[in-house]
Amino acid sequence: MKTRGKLSTALLGLALLCSLSCSFTLRAQPIAGTNEIAYADFDNFIPGWDYGYFYPGDQGATWIVNRFFYDPLIQPENGPGALQYTFDNSPFELLVAGNPGYSYGTGFGMPVNWDFDWTKFTSTELADYILSWDARVEGLLPGQTTANCQMEFRLNSSLVDPPLPNNRALQRNIGYNPGSNWTHFVFTLDTGSWGDNTTYNSFTNGIAAGITGIEFNQNQHRPDGQFGFGPEKAIYLDNIKLEVISYAGPPPPPPPKQVLSIFDYNFDDKTLWYSWNAFPGGTGWVDGGGTRAYYWAENNVAGAGVSGSQAFIMGMDNTLMAQGTRPGWAGGNVGGGGPVDYSAVTSADLKDYRLNFAARVEGLAPGRESTPVTVQLHFLAPDDTLQPPDGDTNRDLLLRLNVDVSGLTSDWKTFTPLLKEGSVNAGTLANFQDHFNKIDEISFQFQILNSHQDEVWGYDADNRIVVDDFKLERLVAATPPLNVQLVGGNVVVSWPPVETGAVQLQSASNVNGPYTEVVGASSPYSTPIAGAPRYFRTIWVPPAP
Repeated sequence: MKTRGKLSTALLGLALLCSLSCSFTLRAQPIAGTNEIAYADFDNFIPGWDYGYFYPGDQGATWIVNRFFYDPLIQPENGPGALQYTFDNSPFELLVAGNPGYSYGTGFGMPVNWDFDWTKFTSTELADYILSWDARVEGLLPGQTTANCQMEFRLNSSLVDPPLPNNRALQRNIGYNPGSNWTHFVFTLDTGSWGDNTTYNSFTNGIAAGITGIEFNQNQHRPDGQFGFGPEKAIYLDNIKLEVISYAGPPPPPPPKQVLSIFDYNFDDKTLWYSWNAFPGGTGWVDGGGTRAYYWAENNVAGAGVSGSQAFIMGMDNTLMAQGTRPGWAGGNVGGGGPVDYSAVTSADLKDYRLNFAARVEGLAPGRESTPVTVQLHFLAPDDTLQPPDGDTNRDLLLRLNVDVSGLTSDWKTFTPLLKEGSVNAGTLANFQDHFNKIDEISFQFQILNSHQDEVWGYDADNRIVVDDFKLERLVAATPPLNVQLVGGNVVVSWPPVETGAVQLQSASNVNGPYTEVVGASSPYSTPIAGAPRYFRTIWVPPAP
């Protein structure tokens, strides 16, 4: 396989081809099949424990989890056993009638049978894991054909050091819509959104240390929307299976990547058009009572950036939290926006984008070395991009993505998280994938989500997260750009090395080719200026398999 470049520049009759952006077919890694990791069929492999719940408290509502249900509707080859969850949400009817926005739900969960062999987790790519199950429901409202269900699939690891919260390495929240007949659902683990404070990093850390538990939780938020109120509501599951794709041979070497800038704010000559909470008094939010902190943005702060340049600062004063009730959770945000090159938003896949920024922190509590921060990106498109029209004349929010970054210290560090490591906060990934080429606004927020924790920040007014060289980048498969210099009567063409494979120089007398290899050429390559124009390009040659 070879990688072709794209037209760049001309110099003294010698036109050169640059390979900053290219189009080619990648050599796919052959799939040999799948390996089963976990399986609960409720016949021969029945989970050993279960639970059910209503939130925020059962209010007298009831539920039953039956892991030994006999279902005559199951096809004989699948066995008659299934999981049945029945619930009666009648006590919530008056609460919802008095407050239509009342938030409640119900659900259940249990482990999935496996042999505790964590070596079966052979990939750190979410797309390599296949989760499948069968489902149906009973007790829907007249005219309602499906229910809005959410599968919360979990991988745990008690071996990660320092420990993960709740030992949770992964939770993927996957929405699905079963009807009254048995339906088979299949998803890969890159579907849905992150849950329970898990991230791509916690997942890879769990894989590296060893997975020690596999579970699921099935949640129904406001089930009266599809089931109404009353008894005899039921959800059935069967044949819950986790598999990992098995490949024939090692993966092919990755092609070199180059970067296209979508936005680039150094807060010196490239800065924001606007920022919000740019004054003391921007309040955050709390959960469980207590006092709010104050947040503000400071833009283009002289001397605060890398090597004394200008920087963007998120400030926080949480002094008042030392008084009264300490909240159970508290956070806040500041943000902004500026010039964006939307022509670089050319992929529907979040793995093709990354953030790139330098950051440090000020004001941590004595003895505390680091803190996490959340970067939130907002992707919007023109009004009524999403159909049907919603009556709101503002731009449509396609996706609001949270990217969690850990390890901010008092020293400058550079962070380059891929957007695929983020979790969906609002909108949907499907909306982004369907309408990425219509995006006409991208803004950002920095969020502090632990302002109530005095062991992290203390309670004072000198807390800062300082950000410099803040970029959103598009990663493209391409060889590095060519560099051209005139040295005497020669033109010297050079290019940087690549991590894998080699770069081959080709030339032609016409910009459209045909191109042939410049045999023996290496960087730098020197050639006299003479005769008709010549055109050059580079291609990538992968190493031999």
